[in-house]
Amino acid sequence: MRRLHSLSLLLTLGGLLLVAIAVALDLPPGVTLAGILLAWAGIVKVIVVALWRGVASLDPKDGRDGRAKPE
Repeated sequence: MRRLHSLSLLLTLGGLLLVAIAVALDLPPGVTLAGILLAWAGIVKVIVVALWRGVASLDPKDGRDGRAKPE
């Protein structure tokens, strides 16, 4: 799960960096759009991972799968 969270942050930061470079170097709008979409995908992924870990309790490292234990 830690690796998934790190990947999400990397997507977000990579997209923001691409947007900054595209604006600074006056690259075509397609490059800026690609950076915006990459950053947006990273933000959505960060939110989904947070929901996965917090609300659904589906963190495999904890041994929890979100289901009630049979009695």
